Amino acid sequence: MARDRDAQLRNIIADYTGAIRLSDAKAVVAVLFVAIMMGVVVQYQEFYPWYLSLPVALAPFLFIFMNLLISVYPRYPRQGQDRFPVRRKIEPEHFDFLSAPSNRDELAERCGLLSRILWWKNTTLQIAYVTSMATMVVAAVLLFVARP
Repeated sequence: MARDRDAQLRNIIADYTGAIRLSDAKAVVAVLFVAIMMGVVVQYQEFYPWYLSLPVALAPFLFIFMNLLISVYPRYPRQGQDRFPVRRKIEPEHFDFLSAPSNRDELAERCGLLSRILWWKNTTLQIAYVTSMATMVVAAVLLFVARP
């Protein structure tokens, strides 16, 4: 049973890692898209209705942009070992890191850590998505009101 549980935890860790990488790729593409769209919003500011100022028009974009950047930001805590040791007398052994945890507690801890990271990434991506959809609806209503 112990080996089976370790194998299950390793499979879950691999799935979480893949899902985190996929959500990072989505967020990076969305960050680029939002950055390009902010440039277009600034470029056509003179065509906006009188009640829609540039800070009001850019506020949703900045909120979405910050959510996407938070989503991409890595949240891996330090686990007590040096990732890049800087010392006067360095040995090749200082760069040997154990990639696979040896005991069950470390596997469960890593699984929980990746689960929490994935939850926050998905939450910030969903907030950015809902905000962008709501902004499009509000923009459509405001532009409809501005019709002569």
